[in-house]
Amino acid sequence: MKLIQVIYMKIYKCALCGATNLKLARRGDLTTGITSENFSVTDCNYGKTADIFKCLECGFMQCCIEFDPLPFYEELEDKSYETGRNERALQMRNILRLIRKYRPHGRLLDIGAASGILVEEALMLGYEAEGIEPSRAFWETARKQNLPVHLGAFPHPDADRHYDVVTLIDILEHVPEPVKMLKDVSGLIGRNGIGVVVTPDVESFAARIMGFKWWHFRVAHINYFSRKTLLAALDEAGLRHLIVSRPGWVFSMDYLYTRLMRYFPQILRTRSPGFFKHIIVPLNLLDSMLVIFENR
Repeated sequence: MKLIQVIYMKIYKCALCGATNLKLARRGDLTTGITSENFSVTDCNYGKTADIFKCLECGFMQCCIEFDPLPFYEELEDKSYETGRNERALQMRNILRLIRKYRPHGRLLDIGAASGILVEEALMLGYEAEGIEPSRAFWETARKQNLPVHLGAFPHPDADRHYDVVTLIDILEHVPEPVKMLKDVSGLIGRNGIGVVVTPDVESFAARIMGFKWWHFRVAHINYFSRKTLLAALDEAGLRHLIVSRPGWVFSMDYLYTRLMRYFPQILRTRSPGFFKHIIVPLNLLDSMLVIFENR
C-alpha cells in the first residue's frame, strides 16, 4: 500500500486584482517575533520583511500577512519621531503647496496623521483640517498641541462627512486592503473633492539599484506599488488620477548619516557629529510617488 503524502499549500489572493497566481519574490528574513517597534516610522532595519509575493497577473508586490497589523499601530510609541518634527513640517508644507493648486481651501482629513504635523500645517494655511491616528502615543502628542486628531482607525465615526481633501501620506503601503481603503476615501470626497496619496515606488531607480536593501523594504510595509499598480488600484476603486509627481523630503544630516551607517559593517560604523543635527538637507531620490485623484 502506497503512502500518499498530502502537502497543504496556502492559497493567497492578490490584494489588488484578486488573482491567486502569486509567486514568491523574496523569502522573509524575520528572525524574531514582531513587536510594535517594527512598525515605527523611524525604524531603520532596512531589508527586514515578511515573505513578499508578486502577482503574475497584475504585477503587484505584496506581503500576504496572516495577522492584523492594527494592534501594533495602536501600541506604537516612536520616541524618535518628534525629533524631526521641523523637517517633517517642511515636507508637509511642500505637499500642501501642491494640493492648494487644486483645492486652496475647505475641509481636509489626514488619514494616519501621527502627531498631527500635516493637520497643523493645513490649519495654518486656512483649511478646516482634522486627522485620524490609531497610535495612542501619537494621538496624545497631537492632543497636547491642541490639534484635532481623532484616536482610532479609518473609517472613523467622527470623520464621516464630506471632505474637499483627503490625504494618505505614506499610509497605503501599510494596510492589508489598500483598494478598500481607496474606496472608503472615494465615499468621503464625493463629486468635488480630491484625494492625495504618497507611497514608495518599488520600480524606481533607487529601488532597482538597492534591491532588497532598499530603505522601504521593512516589516511595516506590506504593499509595494509601482506607478502601474498604484494607478490600477485607483482605477479599481473608481478613481482617476489628475497628476503623478515625485515628492522630495527634508532630513537633518544626522538622520541621513545615522541611516547610512546601517549599510556599513558594525565595526565601521561611527556616530554622527553633533552639529549634523542642525544641518537640514532637502533630498529627492525620485523613489516616492505623489498622486492627486478624484472620483470618476
